[in-house]
Amino acid sequence: MPRELTPLEKLQLMVPGYRGYKVKDLIRQDDFLIRQSVIQKLESTISNLSLAESQLASQNPFSPLLKRIEFVISQIRTLIGTVLSQQGGGADVYARWKIQTEQLDEIVQHDSQMVSIANEIYQLSSIPENIDVILKLLDNLKQVIIERQKLFFPPEYR
Repeated sequence: MPRELTPLEKLQLMVPGYRGYKVKDLIRQDDFLIRQSVIQKLESTISNLSLAESQLASQNPFSPLLKRIEFVISQIRTLIGTVLSQQGGGADVYARWKIQTEQLDEIVQHDSQMVSIANEIYQLSSIPENIDVILKLLDNLKQVIIERQKLFFPPEYR
């Protein structure tokens, strides 16, 4: 939950029948913001890799590293699309399976793992020789995304 709440949000948390709804709403908002942060980091990574790719191409247009950088950029674009289209914690209004606060907390924990991995990828993206490490981290990010998606289904369907 955000550290700073508006006076209205603080009041809403005091109302006994409304508190649960407000807590879920705040967690859903965190979920959205965290996923946007992951997308921003991945887009910045693409920018870094594209810059490194252009510099490398000007020095050695036949470098085998160029193809690998392009492959990584493609993988990152795919992940951006996946994160962007992921179900958010707020999609349970009409769902048959209702997501409880505990599952929302798990979803946010997965989102936080995604931010951590995206930060690592971004930090490594300024050096093209880190492509193998970046690919491994992208695989880790895919696994976290898969595990996160499972949280939107009842335990018997996971």
